[in-house]
Amino acid sequence: MPPHVASRLGLEQAWRRQMQVPAGAQSIVDQQLYVHFEDQREYVEIVVDPPSDADPGATSEVMFRIPTDRIQADGSEIGKTEAERLARNENRRLKRRGMTGKITTRNVPKIRLYTLADDGTVECRNAETGESVWLVRVGDERLSYAKMGIGEKFLSVINGANLLKLDVKTGEQMQETRTRGAPLFGSVHAEDFSLVPTIGNGVEGYPLSDPTRYPFREMVEGLALAPPTKAPGTTRVAWGTDAGYVFVMELQGTPSVLFRLNTDGIVSGRIAATSGNRFFFGSEAGQVYGVRATRSGQVLWSRPYGEPFYNDPMITGEVLLIRSTYGYLYALGLDDGISKWPYTIPNVDEFLGAFDGRAYVRLLTGGLAVIDIEAGKVVDTVYDLLPRQLLVNSQTDRLYLVSDTGAVQCLRPAGKILPTISDSLLGSQPEKVEKAAAEPTEPAGPQPVPGADPFAPGAGADPFAPGAGADPFGADANKDPFGADAGGAEMADPFGGADPFGN
Repeated sequence: MPPHVASRLGLEQAWRRQMQVPAGAQSIVDQQLYVHFEDQREYVEIVVDPPSDADPGATSEVMFRIPTDRIQADGSEIGKTEAERLARNENRRLKRRGMTGKITTRNVPKIRLYTLADDGTVECRNAETGESVWLVRVGDERLSYAKMGIGEKFLSVINGANLLKLDVKTGEQMQETRTRGAPLFGSVHAEDFSLVPTIGNGVEGYPLSDPTRYPFREMVEGLALAPPTKAPGTTRVAWGTDAGYVFVMELQGTPSVLFRLNTDGIVSGRIAATSGNRFFFGSEAGQVYGVRATRSGQVLWSRPYGEPFYNDPMITGEVLLIRSTYGYLYALGLDDGISKWPYTIPNVDEFLGAFDGRAYVRLLTGGLAVIDIEAGKVVDTVYDLLPRQLLVNSQTDRLYLVSDTGAVQCLRPAGKILPTISDSLLGSQPEKVEKAAAEPTEPAGPQPVPGADPFAPGAGADPFAPGAGADPFGADANKDPFGADAGGAEMADPFGGADPFGN
């Protein structure tokens, strides 16, 4: 995308790099972005608050930022102590200019771009700068390669019927395992397993780090039509089969299928997932579903829209974007499945990304369109730009375009140096939602009126007030079998008499 077009769309180029692929974009087998929450980069910043007479909407401004892992002349990292010293020096300069700043720290997850080529080349790049992290070549290029499985510690590559496990930090190959069945799409990482759908109507799971765990094989009804999808922050995955079912599996503990949902029409696209163990998908019969993956399965809603859905949906915020096979784009609320737009948007082919209230899509007629999600209308179109190789990003506020030569261009909102992570990936919201769903909705016993004083007259009897209830150990109540009677005399020991066992 040329600079003037990016500026028109409110974007700027962050970087542009050529990927190590032998024959351009057609050699790319798989490209994925991954947010490593367990591997974060620390920054020391100087933040200046807006003046008192500033506009009400004004926010704090970062005047200085330095990473603690910046490399010095001797090749070592500067560390947090040195970064804070440099920040204090800069803060003194700001004070001489009449600005008062405070020194803070910020941790940002590292985001990596992984590329797999058809000759076995696996490349890892910093998705924010484009810098190469590592480059390796694995497997036998005479065998086919498939979708990568990526997690916090390991990366899996399917090569023929071989599962190759790599270290995500170095790219070093650590293990090679022969799969029992023939893989369909590649692998997906969940919990401590690399999950591999096979042509034998089932999935196989291979442990990644725990040598005490054994591989497993789970048979289901029907052939998987798309790779399984893992719900963020959980160990549950879901996928559809050609038998007209959606299966949800739990991989924590002993892996097992939680439930299956008999859908109206097959679900051939990859299922979308967000926080709260929620999965969303459309079927070829025109039905769209929202499901929560509890132990017994909970259908949140099911809505008919009259058009077949084959493509993968995308979630942005609390909106589900889903395209029908006729090219019409729907925006549905995650809570109820009701359309948020009065009319659908036609001529949509594929998603590229969605952030800051905008969705970026490829058009059926060629070109790239920008859609205002709130208003439900196209706000700009670039007709001379036709992304061929899709690198879909629903995790951050970045747009990635891949050229025919295999070069990747990263675009970001103007001025946004650090990335914004999607809400569905952050925090422990899934655990909280799951806990709340398991609790009883109607507590036992009388409930106080909201806002009323629980000890006010008539609000409810004081359990400790006179006459409110007899003391179980009082003089006129049931006597304490180990205490004194009503007159204060010692009661007989119930075990002081004859031995009931005759000893």
